[in-house]
Amino acid sequence: MKIIRDIKNIKLNAPLTASIGGFDGLHTGHQKIIKDVIDKAKISKTKSALITFKPLPKIFFSKKNFELLSTYKKIDILNKYNLNYLIILRFNKELMSMSPKDFIEELIIKRLNIESLTVGDDFKFGHNQMGSVENLLDYSKKGYFSIKIEKKHSLNNKRISSSLIRESIIKNNFIDASKMLGRPYIVSGKIMHGDKRGSQIGFPTANIKLEPNILLNGVYAISTYINSKKYNGVANIGYKPTFNGEKYIFEAHIFDFSGNLYGKRYDFEIVSKIRETKKFSGIEELKKYINQDIKKAKEIFKKND
Repeated sequence: MKIIRDIKNIKLNAPLTASIGGFDGLHTGHQKIIKDVIDKAKISKTKSALITFKPLPKIFFSKKNFELLSTYKKIDILNKYNLNYLIILRFNKELMSMSPKDFIEELIIKRLNIESLTVGDDFKFGHNQMGSVENLLDYSKKGYFSIKIEKKHSLNNKRISSSLIRESIIKNNFIDASKMLGRPYIVSGKIMHGDKRGSQIGFPTANIKLEPNILLNGVYAISTYINSKKYNGVANIGYKPTFNGEKYIFEAHIFDFSGNLYGKRYDFEIVSKIRETKKFSGIEELKKYINQDIKKAKEIFKKND
């Protein structure tokens, strides 16, 4: 899979069968679209492509991060498919100010050479999101490209969407979130050196630096695989008010494990939220709560077994 991040000076000669969207989370609905694009490309002997945005338009406007997947993990998952291209459009003032007409004619037709396009039925584009599937259908009728409008999939009579998955995560409903994603909800990153406070008080941690994310803040039951063996644990995600922490961080205490993980990248499944972040009066109160967190986490894992 070839990754294209800058399209200013690019013009693809080979026609594309493609889909455009945010694709945050790469949930089950997205997965169906990707498979359809790949199958259609094989039949039409075109190149398959997924076209997405960085940052996501909603994040660009809200200035708050609520991504379900980092770009690194999105690429990692997409590498398992046989896509020819992943095109990441930089969402900035220039792109957001394009008229729907320019977005279609300059981007979709001229630069990307899209022959067949699949989008969701709620896809919006162009300045002030004035472009919609109706605009795309008009160009399709004129023979510029074929188009498929993909309807949303449902779970429990609710449309599967990235927004619904985020809502499930905030409500601590990781079971539904995982069903919609088609896999466990994970946090991924490279293990880095922390401040060693966990080791000093008897709870060594594996630490990942994360972009602040409003979806996760508190203490969670987590699990991970190390050398193909599953380990459970607890993780503090967010800031550390007891130590006046200014960095948003993921700190996981992994049960029954001792070893060097530094510099290696791991996936951590978020199983359940245990409690909110709390500022403690001192080390002893913190240790008391950590022991309670561990006990609650083990009860969660026992219940899930």
